[in-house]
Amino acid sequence: MNRWHGIDEFLAVAETGSFTKASKLLGMSVAHVSRYVSQLEERLNTQLLTRTTRKVVLTQEGQVFAHQTKQLQHAMDDATALLAEQQLTPKGSIKLTAPVMYGESYIMPAVHSFMQKHPDIEVISHLSNEQVNLLEEGYDLAIRLGHLKDSTLKARRISQRRLVICCSPEYINNFGQPHSVSELHQHHCLIGNNSYWRVKEQGQDKHIKVAGRLACNSGWALVDAAIKGLGIVQLPDYYVNEHLANGRLTAVLSNVAPEPEGVWGVYPPRQFIATNVKALLDHLVASVQVSDL
Repeated sequence: MNRWHGIDEFLAVAETGSFTKASKLLGMSVAHVSRYVSQLEERLNTQLLTRTTRKVVLTQEGQVFAHQTKQLQHAMDDATALLAEQQLTPKGSIKLTAPVMYGESYIMPAVHSFMQKHPDIEVISHLSNEQVNLLEEGYDLAIRLGHLKDSTLKARRISQRRLVICCSPEYINNFGQPHSVSELHQHHCLIGNNSYWRVKEQGQDKHIKVAGRLACNSGWALVDAAIKGLGIVQLPDYYVNEHLANGRLTAVLSNVAPEPEGVWGVYPPRQFIATNVKALLDHLVASVQVSDL
């Protein structure tokens, strides 16, 4: 039995001095109010009301119980009003994590504008290329790039990224450009975290092994190497869009570019997502867009 069961009905009778008036106040039948109050008295093993044909009065125990439960009712009303207010005006702390480069360039500027709009929001951010355990480390939100591994976490798509194969005009002048994936083994490829590139040929996703003189785990370092003519590189669009636009880099093998990958906001599984986290996700969806060429 719900411990709150019958308390609203009892307090309505205590305030109005009548089951009939209490039923009108609560919008329910007199029989319903009477039954709930009787069940409350039985559960407490205490008579709270003295009933006569003319009026209803509180017993001494009923007066004590009414005083205490009225405070509980006020506290419940205050808590409900606070939740409603938070749904309109996001408040509180949000702990989030994101990959370093993407976080610096796209996520944190959007977070900062969100904080400008909502002065009662506090943010603790941790930018790292290592995936943290949200549940164990108490994170409210994580930004994840690309394919999501199966998990119990919930996710919302924020944006997307494209993988681009490109090189400098200088490289093309010196070594030519590949016209098919099979020609890549004849070229100097700049290698990132792994030596496989993603392509899509004849509708099939493929991972092709590449080789070259330089391997580095920094996207910006690979961009610099590509601009200086050291080889061909595959990187997410946000690393190279500016250089493609100004002609320092040239896209190659665009016909085998894989499908765009998702940029995700991932959060712990809850029946209801926290209001402030939902508001931030809405803002990120509206704000985080990588310009296409």
